[in-house]
This record gives sequence, C-alpha cells and structure tokens, in this order.
Amino acid sequence: MRVIVIALLYIISSSVSAQDVDIIQLIQNTGIEKYSNITFQSVEKHPELDDVTNYFFDIKDCRCFEGGPYFVGLRDMGAKNLIVNLQGGGACWQDFFECKEDVGIEEFESVEEDLYKPDTAPSWNTTFIPYCDGSNYLGDNAVDYDEDGITDHSHWGIRHLSAGLNLAKSELEDPDKILITGCSAGGYGTFPAMLLARLKFPNARIYVLNESGPGMTDANKNGIWDLVRENWGMEEWLPNQFDEGQGSLLPLYSWMLAHDPLIKVAVFSSYEDAVLANEFLDITGKEFKDRLLKDSEIIQQEFPDRFKRFFIKEDSHCVEDYFYEIDGISYADWVRHFVNDGTGWVDIME
Repeated sequence: MRVIVIALLYIISSSVSAQDVDIIQLIQNTGIEKYSNITFQSVEKHPELDDVTNYFFDIKDCRCFEGGPYFVGLRDMGAKNLIVNLQGGGACWQDFFECKEDVGIEEFESVEEDLYKPDTAPSWNTTFIPYCDGSNYLGDNAVDYDEDGITDHSHWGIRHLSAGLNLAKSELEDPDKILITGCSAGGYGTFPAMLLARLKFPNARIYVLNESGPGMTDANKNGIWDLVRENWGMEEWLPNQFDEGQGSLLPLYSWMLAHDPLIKVAVFSSYEDAVLANEFLDITGKEFKDRLLKDSEIIQQEFPDRFKRFFIKEDSHCVEDYFYEIDGISYADWVRHFVNDGTGWVDIME
C-alpha cells in the first residue's frame, strides 16, 4: 500500500514550516494521481441546459457502481475561477446498499442553483462530477459482492474525480480560484478532490466548502470504518497521517492546511445529522455531535484564519435554507465572504 508513514509526517510537521514542504510531492507520494491520463471519449451538448456540455468516458476508465457509463458536465463561462461541484447520493459497502448506482442525462438540473451561492455566478466555470460510485468519491476498488468469483461492483470514486479534474485542466484556462463543494457524499468527496485539484492546479487558491459530509465515521464502533476502508480500497491513496483508531477524515484537512498556505476550508453541519448518524453510521446524535465538535475544534484552534464552521442545531442534513441566519449572518452571505476572503467569514456555532 502506498501510504505515508505516521512517524515521518510527525517529523515533517514539527520540524519545518508549510512553505518548506513540497505539498505536490507529498500528495504524489500517496499515489492518488495514478489516473491523471484518463480522458473523455465523446462529447454531447446537455439536452436541457444550453450552457453545459457532457463529456463521456470509456467504460474501462470510468463506470458507475453497477457498471453503467459515466460522464462529467462542464459549464465554460470563459471565467478565471472554477467550481468543482460534487453530488450526493448515499453509500454502499458489504451488506449495506443505499447508494446512487447510475448517472442520468438530466443530472445537473438540481445543482444549477448552487452556482449562485457565492453570488458571483458569471465569474465561475463549473465542472459537475456526478456521484455513482457508492464510496463517497473515496473508492479505488472493484469488488465481488455476490461472491461468484467475478468482480461485479466498482467503487471508482478516485477515477471519477480524476476524470473531472483532468477535463477541467484540458478544456479550461487555469483558474485563479477553485471552489470545491458538495453535500453529503459530495462533502466527503471534498477530501480527495482537494488533493487532486492541487496536483492539477498548483498555483490556484483552493476553497473547500463541505456541506454535511464532515468526514465523520463510526470510529469503528460498529466495524464500519474498517469495512469501508477495505471495500472501497481507500488504503490505495489515503495518506496515513492520522491515528487509524480515530476513524475520521478531518485530519486530512489539517494535513493540507499545514502544508498548503493557499487552501481554506469551510464546513457546514447540523450538530446531530440524523442521516449520517442514524442511517449510515449507526451511532447516536449525541455521539455524532461530540465527535464533530471535538475533531473540528482541534483544526479551528490550529488554523483559525483558514478553517471555520457554520454549525446549526438539531439533526437536519444538507443546507435546507441558504438564507438561514445566525447572529445576523445568513449562510449565503457566509459563503460569499468565504470565497471572496471577506471579514464576514467567521466561525459560527448556533
């Protein structure tokens, strides 16, 4: 397995500054760029969105969970900034199948309005990277779930992210800013997406907006963390820079923030997200809240200027009201301040 040894990373982080470390080399050491040559095979205009073009990939390079074809959408506004839009849709692993298994031609209608969250739609191009790999974009594995000796399901999230970012690199002007955003499975996808985006665009400022995908797991309470790591093939790329017993992806944000001064991270979540806690992780809302606060506070204290939270009460999932206000700041305004480096981007805890 291509992983970074914990001891080495501790030595690096304690002995040198972020500017002294080559973040590109560190990411390359994980092996995550193995699909940097995946390219599209055919092109079609989106049948309903005039300004979106769909790029289809060879099934040997990209395919959905059950083997269906895969494509990425691109909206080229001739802009200098890029939105990487990651979709949600559940998750699948051994004996648990609650994920979106295919991608349809109409996929991008529901996310079109997301462009207006930063209130700067005309200044952003967008690559829409559909979700249909069952592994929250974290997977790099093909599995035999019916145990007939033939691989029958593909957790190819890393390939799909690579395809989308390769496409943006080949078809668009290099961006000044990149906003990587997604909800639920798309939020989890921001973790590997930021690594791949940095490799493709080494000079861009990267803004990660994670909505209800805060990297929480069951901390192996129910054995889920070990199961998904094995089923999804996460060991093939995941930097081993955190205590495996912790079972959280949040330290990956810390790792990037420590070594990449051009990245900022914003996280939205409810305190007791019922979809994540109850349906997928099988833990209580209180357990979810305790871990969410504890793990995120560590990062916020270490990087107070580049990591901030918008946490709300109760147990909702994803953003239901972009104009919801806390202390006079709406979520929409908070995001605007985030991507425009405004003073209104503060840590908000309801």
